[in-house]
Amino acid sequence: MTPPDLPIRPLPEALFRRWVHVREEDTPEMRVYRPADRPLPPARGRDGIEFRPDGTFVDHRPGPADATTRSPGQWRADEAGHCLELTYPNGNSGGRFAIVAVDTDVLCLRPQG
Repeated sequence: MTPPDLPIRPLPEALFRRWVHVREEDTPEMRVYRPADRPLPPARGRDGIEFRPDGTFVDHRPGPADATTRSPGQWRADEAGHCLELTYPNGNSGGRFAIVAVDTDVLCLRPQG
């Protein structure tokens, strides 16, 4: 429960788009994503994620014959708006991630736990 004097931090509007994982920019502690409409160096099998304001997400993964597979799920932010927890419809966890940075050009997530 949020104390009355600590409002829930709204998530930045920039989060709500489709992101592509740019592994070559990752660090040992952080995953780096770029907007899907941004030109990226060629790479085989880039995964991605699309966050929607209604609390849903779509996980994009490389599949057979380079076709993308899509898995829907739900996201939930902590009260401070600093961490996202992802869950698939079957109840499996998609992970918990701290939002390190997000703007119109980059999304940086740190896996938690």
